[in-house]
Amino acid sequence: MPEQVKENTSQEEIIEDLKSIIAETFRINTDQVDPETKLFDGGLSLNSIQMIELTISIESFYRKEFHPDILVEDNFRNLAVLSAVIKKCFFEQ
Repeated sequence: MPEQVKENTSQEEIIEDLKSIIAETFRINTDQVDPETKLFDGGLSLNSIQMIELTISIESFYRKEFHPDILVEDNFRNLAVLSAVIKKCFFEQ
């Protein structure tokens, strides 16, 4: 968990945070995971329960909560999309 999340956190920094969160949450190596790696339907092949686990881990990491309307599979398509959603929801309010 970051000691202090910067207000001007870049999307690239968020992607690196997400890779760390995924590695810790699911105990997997994310060295080969890039921003376009699918989180569902191939790629990491996460299921709906793992999406919930990932959501909880992200909220815990950033100490913020997603609005329920944001929690749709399309927003979790890959790290590029998810990082953009996080940047908009958590840093551009």
